[in-house]
Parts: sequence; structure tokens; C-alpha cells
Amino acid sequence: MPLICALTLAAAAPAVAAGHAASAVAADVPATQLDAIRRLDFMVGRWAGSGWVDTASGRQQFLQTEKVAYKAGGQVITVEGQGRDKADPRRIVDTALAIVSYDDQTGQYRWEAFSQGHVTATVPLVGDRFFQWSLQTAGPTVRYTLRFTGRDWHEIGEYTLDGGATWRQNFQMDLRRVS
Repeated sequence: MPLICALTLAAAAPAVAAGHAASAVAADVPATQLDAIRRLDFMVGRWAGSGWVDTASGRQQFLQTEKVAYKAGGQVITVEGQGRDKADPRRIVDTALAIVSYDDQTGQYRWEAFSQGHVTATVPLVGDRFFQWSLQTAGPTVRYTLRFTGRDWHEIGEYTLDGGATWRQNFQMDLRRVS
């Protein structure tokens, strides 16, 4: 990490000296990428709430926080989540990090998520206050659908075993923007 910071500072020194650090970063990022990421502004902020997930041992209730922020000069958005056991909030039951980017050459968003030892890379669907991503596992296909209304984030997780003919909900999360 110190090496990365040192290289970043060394590379930025000429631009800082010229007083153009912020504009130099923005100039290097294609406007199509910045505009596409800005379409996800409805997600940016700090969120808190609760939810549930069905597990092999039954339904688990949790408390959730999410921090969604622009990074890399507005080129990507990071989504950092932490879930705590509702019965014992001192116990962390899940942590996750995702990065949303946009490839202006393919015209597609990219979702890369890291949680519980798993890495997911997929192309999400993005709409008006809507975000959906899915993954194919060895068994079921799993998808997460996020809808944003006002200050609320409602998310459900579902899976299918028959190629999408039927879906079964096994996750729900309801958050409120806190900042």
C-alpha cells in the first residue's frame, strides 16, 4: 500500500505543481464513462436498515449498512456493505465490496463484487432508479434487484433452478439513506 501511495503522489506531482490536479484526472477519463457513472447517482450515499436471508439453518435477520461513493475521479462507484446479526449486533455476519464501472468501448456497465471468499464479475442491468445483477453458480442462477424510491433502497435476492422460468425469493433488504 505505501508503494502505491508513493507512486500515485509521484505521478501527480507535476499536475499539482501546475495547479491542475483535479482537471488532469477528469481530462483522462472519457466523458462517456463519467456520464454513465453519474446515471447511478441515486445509489450514492450512506444507507442503513435491516433485512433477512434464508439459509440452510433457517431465516437469519440482519442489520445492514452500505456506503456508496464515487472513486477514481468519478470513474467508478464503490459499494461497501456490512451486515450484523440482528439478535447480536456486535457479530458481523457479512462484509462485501463491489465496484461499478462503465466500459465506453462496449457500452456496458461492469459489476465486480467480493464477499465471503467469492468474486463475482458480471454485466448489470441499469435503469431509472433500478439496478440488477446476477450470477450463474454450479446450481442455481441468483439475481439481486435493487429499486430506489425517494430515500429508500429496497433489494430482493432470488434464485432459479429452471433457467428463469420460476424464481424464489431468499433475501430482502430495506435501507434508508442516512447521509
